[in-house]
Amino acid sequence: MKLIVAIIFGILVNLINAGYLPEFLIQNDNELATYMGDSTKLIKNCGDANDILTIDYISLNPDPPVKGKDLVIDFKGYLSETVPNGTVVEIIVKFGVVKLLQKKFDFCDKIQEVGEKCPIPQGELLFNKVVSLPKEIPPGKYTVHAEIFTPKKKRVTCLIGQTTFPRTLL
Repeated sequence: MKLIVAIIFGILVNLINAGYLPEFLIQNDNELATYMGDSTKLIKNCGDANDILTIDYISLNPDPPVKGKDLVIDFKGYLSETVPNGTVVEIIVKFGVVKLLQKKFDFCDKIQEVGEKCPIPQGELLFNKVVSLPKEIPPGKYTVHAEIFTPKKKRVTCLIGQTTFPRTLL
């Protein structure tokens, strides 16, 4: 659970590194509106009071993220119950209005990649993660919608991450 926010940016970074992003897509300047200086706009909680995870704060530095720089994510939340094995994360990734990916991942497998494991016990969560953003990120607006569900279909959380990487002037 500590990795929800990192998963959002991590998947985005992995897609960029894997070459899935359509670099040929040209967007106009209106589509490149940024959410500068306000993490509450960069990452929104799309969940409700019935979710297992209550989010106290999500902090990004730098805010907004900058390609070619490390992104530091600080997170604090509370799990009202244990997150069991078999929990899944459903991800939708968009570049502008183009859907790049819609997929389900085993959440517990993903967190094992960074030394965590399921079940994740009930209680307070504190998290600090550094994500390296490549400098080759194509300019445009990126949106990641992530929902996490237990095997009994109870939602752990819902987050929407959205950022814009501007064109780099030479």
